[in-house]
Amino acid sequence: MTIADAPTLCGLFQGDLGFSTVSDDEVSNIVGGRLALTGWLMLIAFSVMVPGALTIGILAGMKEGSRTDRTLSTISIASTATPEYVSGVIFIILLASSTAGLSPWLAENGWIEGRTLFLGSSRSAMDDITFWNFALPVMTIALYGMGYIARMTRASMAEVMTAQYIRTARLKGVSFRNIVLKHALRNALIAPFTVIMLQIPWLLTGVVIVETLFNYNGFGWTLVQAASNNDIELLLSISIVAVIVVLTTQLISDIGYVYLNPRIRIS
Repeated sequence: MTIADAPTLCGLFQGDLGFSTVSDDEVSNIVGGRLALTGWLMLIAFSVMVPGALTIGILAGMKEGSRTDRTLSTISIASTATPEYVSGVIFIILLASSTAGLSPWLAENGWIEGRTLFLGSSRSAMDDITFWNFALPVMTIALYGMGYIARMTRASMAEVMTAQYIRTARLKGVSFRNIVLKHALRNALIAPFTVIMLQIPWLLTGVVIVETLFNYNGFGWTLVQAASNNDIELLLSISIVAVIVVLTTQLISDIGYVYLNPRIRIS
């Protein structure tokens, strides 16, 4: 190869992420496959976490200070204060242990066919995702992120419900249901929208503990293995992908905030 034929761009800009010294394969193949596995986990967890958190936050914020508000707020705080490695172990003991929890009792009464209600390992989900092998990691991730979104939604909803235009709508005789759905809900979702978008990069990095705990060989599990085996090329590539995901979600969050809040315009 002559000097004229030499590439002018580094391997990254040519799409060449290097070669893994441990897996004996191209880094792009490893990262692409692992990212797809984690993508399914993130997608399902996100689809469970966001609707549940918004429902809890809206119900709590509609009647600030009520018994419903105090109960749901306590649940939200408890879920946020419980890290994934704690809730994941609790779920495994309660639902995926053949000697403890609910599974032995259910098996004795003939309510389940196998020895456990759920599978404690999600390795089989890499080939075929089912409710039984994927429920526990999804529940672990969704439970932790749900509390933070619910608390932000509750605070935003409670603030909106005390606004002047809400009081005017009540004085005009508008039903409480229409006040919430047509007047309060959109404005109340402006602040939680940013928090929800920030959960995407958190999910990408937060699955490290969950994937390791449930033996699911996804993006987070690969990050741990690359760091443990000193696989520099793979570790750098994973970091690059994580940065790209963070920047993309931040851009989407800023654009979406403009559409949700009519008072903000791009000049």
